Order: sequence, then C-alpha cells, then structure tokens
Amino acid sequence: MVISCLFVSVQPTERWGRSARQRTQRALLAAILSLATLRADAAYAHGQGLPFAFWGNFPKATAHCQQVLAFEATRCANRVWKVHTDCDNALLDGKACGTSSVPDLVQRAHLDSLNIIDLLCTSPEAQGLGFLLKYEAQTDMNNFCTAIENAFVSAVYGPVMQGGFVGVTDDETRICVEAMAQATTKLWRFAVRARRHALDEIARNDMTPSDKQVAVDASSMVVAQLRGRVQKTLEASCPAAAFAAAYHNDDGALLTLVGQRADCLAAAVYVQSAIFCPAPVCGNGMQEAGEQCDDGNVVDGDGCSSRCTTESRVQGP
Repeated sequence: MVISCLFVSVQPTERWGRSARQRTQRALLAAILSLATLRADAAYAHGQGLPFAFWGNFPKATAHCQQVLAFEATRCANRVWKVHTDCDNALLDGKACGTSSVPDLVQRAHLDSLNIIDLLCTSPEAQGLGFLLKYEAQTDMNNFCTAIENAFVSAVYGPVMQGGFVGVTDDETRICVEAMAQATTKLWRFAVRARRHALDEIARNDMTPSDKQVAVDASSMVVAQLRGRVQKTLEASCPAAAFAAAYHNDDGALLTLVGQRADCLAAAVYVQSAIFCPAPVCGNGMQEAGEQCDDGNVVDGDGCSSRCTTESRVQGP
C-alpha cells in the first residue's frame, strides 16, 4: 500500500524555515488522521490479535520495535495529558492558561511520536508483530493517543466543562477536580508501565503460556493495589460525598476506568488476544470509542444525550 510512504521523518534542516516545517508537519498529521478514518468501523487498524499462547519471543529487532511502539504511544498520551492539566488547572485557579496553544502542542506530541516510530521501526518488523504495515502500527498509536486525551479530559474535567472551556466553579468542586487530575496522572502512569513491562518481557523472551499469564496477572495485581492507595489519597482531599456531588459518580468506579486505559494500550499496539480495552459504556463519565461525549448520566437535554452524542442544551423557563 502506497500510504505507508506518508510516514517520512520530518527532520528540521537549515534550508527549511520554521513556518515551512510546521506546514509540512501539519499536512502530514492531517493525512494520517484522514487515512485513519478509512477504518472507522474497526476499533484498530490492525486485525484480530494473535493467540496469546503463540504471541511473543520475537526476533531482537522486532521486539525492539514493539517496545518503541508502546513507549511512544505512552509518551504521546503523557505529553497530551500534561498539556491539558497545565492549562485546565490554571483556569480552575482563575489564572491564564499556561500553554499558548493547546492544539499545537497536542499536534506536536503526535508528530514527534509518529516520527520516532518511523525512524526506529521497519514495515517488516511491524508485520512480524501482527500489523499489515508500519502504517497500521502508527495509526493505532495515533488513535490511542487521541482516545486517551478524550477519555481523561472528559473523566476529570467533565464536571466543569462549559462549551469546551473550563468554567468557574465552587472551591469544593475545584479541589476535587484538581485532586482527580493528580490521581489520574499517578494511576495511569503506573498502570501503563506495569502492563508494558509484562508484555515487553513476553515479546522478548521464550515463555510458556502459563508463564505469560502469570506475568499478566502480576501486573493486574499491582495495578489494583495502587488503585486502592490512590483512592485513599484522593479521598483525603476530596471525600467520597464531595466527589459524588461533583462527578455524579463513585470515585472508585472512575479510577477503575482510568486504570483500564492501560489495557487499551495493550489492545492498540500489542496485537495479542489476552488483554482487551473495555467496551464503551454510555453514562460512565468517560468519553470512549464511538462517543461524542459522556457526562456521567443518560439524561437528554443537558448537552450530552442519552446516546452520548452532543446536543444543544435545553433552556430553562
């Protein structure tokens, strides 16, 4: 497929002006996003996951490509999430947004990771991992990073979002939102690191199916343990009753959704059949695949419909 040639490395040179590089990079990302919509009916660009019993023990270069894909997907998500927390927390505190252009910084994060994958992975290596072409691996990384952005922004800042901007709210809600942002950052980073460690080890080594499952189960256990500790820290700043008032949701349930985003990484860039991204549930307070919004309820007329599609707010009398 000729579309793989779109992923050329965008490297700055003395001959290029800054504006020319930016135009080229934006055109590249627009092409990636446009081509990704060709498989909008599928959860991922890649096909069915390889049976877990036979997944792994890849050649050294192929296993390294797998590690690069997972690392760059994580790095993109971390950078994008930090852009939002820096900006939205500042707005919550009544300050100017700390970032000059959120869309530009988000775009830069995507492009940087796409370029690293282009430099460090080859199409044969991507094919060895279960992708048809390197393009599919890059598409899944790109889509995962966008999905994390939508999921975390909706889950954390949803209670104070007004027309796409963080609105002024009461002190108790502000404290809860900022505490939830910190909890999300800590839990997500730990959970995704645990999943990557287990799966990268399996990708590199010759392991029995039972040993593979032990590694996956161990990562699940440590994530569950941390989730409990993070919940206690969250409730020290935002008691359960205050959280429920702000989010119309249980703090433990929402943190569980955050932790499960690590499984979404596993499903997106590790083509295996053991770990899946949970199916989207409208009304759980997190925008997931196929949803335009999710405000934590299934009530119509409040800007997010019972089908998790955006709508005009019903005006009061």
